[in-house]
Amino acid sequence: MLSPGNVVERYEVERELGGGGMARVYKVRHVALGSVHALKVLDPELVGNAELRARFLDEGRIQARLRHPNILVITDVVVAPGVAGLVMDYLEGESLDKYLARARRPPDADEVRDIFLQVLAAMGFAHEHGVIHRDLKPSNIFLEQVHGRRVVRVLDFGIAKVSDAEGRPVTRTGSRMGTPQYMSPEQIRSAEDVTVRSDIFSLGVTLYELATAQPCFQGESDFNIMERIVRAEFVPPDVVHPGLESGLRSAILRAMALEPERRFASCREFSAALVEEAPAVPRAATPLRVPVTRIPVSGPRGPEPEAPARTNPRVVDALAAEAWPARAVPSTPVPAPAVERPSPEPRPQPVQAPAARVVEDRPEPPAPARLAEPKPAAPIEKKAPKLAKKPAPPSPEKTEEKEEEEGAPRRKPWLWVLIFALAGLLALFGPGLIGMLLGGSTSSPAPKGTQGGAPVHRGVRK
Repeated sequence: MLSPGNVVERYEVERELGGGGMARVYKVRHVALGSVHALKVLDPELVGNAELRARFLDEGRIQARLRHPNILVITDVVVAPGVAGLVMDYLEGESLDKYLARARRPPDADEVRDIFLQVLAAMGFAHEHGVIHRDLKPSNIFLEQVHGRRVVRVLDFGIAKVSDAEGRPVTRTGSRMGTPQYMSPEQIRSAEDVTVRSDIFSLGVTLYELATAQPCFQGESDFNIMERIVRAEFVPPDVVHPGLESGLRSAILRAMALEPERRFASCREFSAALVEEAPAVPRAATPLRVPVTRIPVSGPRGPEPEAPARTNPRVVDALAAEAWPARAVPSTPVPAPAVERPSPEPRPQPVQAPAARVVEDRPEPPAPARLAEPKPAAPIEKKAPKLAKKPAPPSPEKTEEKEEEEGAPRRKPWLWVLIFALAGLLALFGPGLIGMLLGGSTSSPAPKGTQGGAPVHRGVRK
């Protein structure tokens, strides 16, 4: 155990950061450079074990050759009496298991992909260099904050299986194989059978826990857990988290397939499946577009196509901010453009911009639109002059024809009335009149036989 103030070779201990398993981690500072680092020290009771000490130092050699942004870098090795330590970058953040422990609900799909694609990038690089981790789990994944951005780092290659330059596997029999909850079925059966697909299985179990915020395999003992892994007995991830995307679900199930040949062949293929299955989200939907608020301002301006919005964004922002409460601040924007726009160009339009805002208050005056009602009077005025033109004698023939056309239908009813009236009179009084006329004509010679107007009766002469 180290205490604050202890100096181990070139590093002074400041405080303990944590530990577990076979080692403890301390925050240290380089005595000469003043740089801050993390020092991982093998437990004192294990330092005397030559095999464990050699394995611990192998971790430093493995990580030193894996130079990748998502793999924790080992910068130095400390070997002193009773101390064996690895000097590495000091990270600020938290491990993935602590991140999930304080999470109240599963992270969204975008966050899951952001974290896990970085893990796959790190492990894909390690696999290409002949390194199989064999102990992938949330506690060996660290979420670091670098200038406000999250960077994922893979830690602890202490029990990694490595092939040397001649392709021979470098591993030791009897060594601890990993954490039971995240081991592959073939890793449980034999440590010598682990391959890249074994790490793929452990990554699938880790992705399951990241996407659902619940461990995949649980049991009363390590034996029960390993038995469930070998039998593939687990609750489907979409049952634990009903809102899980189908793409994440299919990727998890394929990575956790019981037969190694049914899993992803590489981390690159695993990453491609996550990206391809990601739904195309139209981010869009960019709701923070400022021009959306400026459209109502520039729309009613009509005759002002050269408004200063194109040349002076600050003036436009001021006008856009005042466009909606135009009734409250109608006159304050007038001096502002004049101060902000002292350009020699003759563009005093910013002064006219507030006038355009007044137009926005015109949704109320539908009354002026009713002034268009006198329009029907126009046709009446047009007809009056046409009636006045009738007496004008431009062409007498046309006027006579018009009078005949217009008068004919007016006279016809009177003519028929007269004709029917005369016919009725004739029918009633015609015979009498005819008799009177005829009687008068026959009695007219009667006065010849009269004298003094009295009738003369002719008799026998006496």
